[in-house]
Amino acid sequence: MEFSTTAIKSEKLRIEPVFSSEISGIEHFSPQRFRIILVQKGNTSAEINGSQFMLFAPCIICLNENDRITLEKPDAVKARTFYFHPRFLNKKLNFENIRQKGMDTDSEVIENRMLLRPFILNERYSFIVQIAPESAKRIDNLMESARIELTEQPSGWWPCRTRSFLTELLFLTVQLVESAKPEKIAENRTKKMDNIPDEFKKILNFIMENYNQKLTLEGLSRQFGTNRTALNEKFKAMTGLSVISYIIDLRLRIATTLLKDTDLPVAEIAERTGFSDSTHFERAFKKKYELTPALYRKNALKIMRT
Repeated sequence: MEFSTTAIKSEKLRIEPVFSSEISGIEHFSPQRFRIILVQKGNTSAEINGSQFMLFAPCIICLNENDRITLEKPDAVKARTFYFHPRFLNKKLNFENIRQKGMDTDSEVIENRMLLRPFILNERYSFIVQIAPESAKRIDNLMESARIELTEQPSGWWPCRTRSFLTELLFLTVQLVESAKPEKIAENRTKKMDNIPDEFKKILNFIMENYNQKLTLEGLSRQFGTNRTALNEKFKAMTGLSVISYIIDLRLRIATTLLKDTDLPVAEIAERTGFSDSTHFERAFKKKYELTPALYRKNALKIMRT
C-alpha cells in the first residue's frame, strides 16, 4: 500500500499507515495522509490548493489528506516528509471523527484533537510556519529516528517507537504552529494567554524543543540573559506555574500520550521524556495523576476496550 509501511520480520502480513520519505521534491497529489513536511534547505514558490506561497528554509508545512501542493522548482529545496493516517495514532481515529466538534465522542478522539489541530482546524492560520534552526534540527532528529524504525525495523517494537516519535513530533508541531498564529493564543493547562512577548515565546519554544534534555532554572536563566527570580516570576505570571513545574507538567503530558498509545516500557518513556530515572518519573507521575504510570496505562486500556 502506498505511503504505508509493511512489517518485514513478521510471519503475518502487517501494514501500518505511516511512511517517511527523504525527498528533493514534494508530491503534488493528495496521498490520503496527513503530512508534516520539513523544508531543510533552499527556497522556492509553492502552490497549495490553488494559492501561491513562498518557501524559505527552514520551515514546516502541515497538510491534511485533501491538500495539494506543487513546487515551482522542486530541485531547489531539500525536504523530508512524514505521512500518517490518524488511525496510526489510535485505531479508533479516522478523518471524519477527528473533526467532530463537542464532547459527544470517544475519549481517544477528544484527546487526540490537540495533537492534530494543525491539520483539522476549520480556519488554518497558515500551511507554512517558519521555524528556528534549533527547531528544524529537533524535527529532523525525530523524523530520522522514525525513518530508522520504519525502514530497518530493528525489533518488534518498531510500530510503538515510531508512534512515540510521531507523538513527540506532533507536540512540537502544535507548539510551533500555535506560536506562529496571527493574534496568537498559546494555551496551557491553567490559563489562556494573549499577546505573548516574543522573548517569552523563545523560552517556551526552547523548552518544547529540549524537554527531554537536562533543564535547570539556572541554565535557562543563563541561556536567556536573565536571573532565576525574574524568570520564575515571568513564568508564574504567564502560565501560573514555576519554570520547573512547567517543564515537569509538559513532560508528564507527553508521557501520558506515550503510555496510552504505545506499549513502550515505562523506563523507556521516562528516559524519552527527560526524567533522570524511573523512580523520579513514577514519583512525579503519581503526584500529578494519583496513579502509577503502569496503572494509568492499564486503566486507559480498559477504557479503550469498552
